[in-house]
Amino acid sequence: MYKEEGKLKYMLGILWCTWVYLLALVTVTIKVRREIEELAREMVKLGIARSRNHAYNIMIEFGVKEARKLVERRKAVRRLVEEYMEKGLPYDNLPTVRDVEEERTR
Repeated sequence: MYKEEGKLKYMLGILWCTWVYLLALVTVTIKVRREIEELAREMVKLGIARSRNHAYNIMIEFGVKEARKLVERRKAVRRLVEEYMEKGLPYDNLPTVRDVEEERTR
């Protein structure tokens, strides 16, 4: 009898999770300005979002201003990476391994 109750609770748990999951996803068709669509494509291109749908969801959750900040931040990081790949890292006045080891022994 107890085994049957456990199975029933397990099956009800699966049904509840499936039902909640189905309620959470709804397809909506929207019209957006061209700049919003370009922002979504840019977010996908930069790897911020997995798809345009994901990008729209990020914009809905965090707002368009925050999404623009994410894009600008990611572009700045890419520019720095490209610059460092071309010119090398600016390591003037950075501590060397010997400096760090001396600090540790003190």
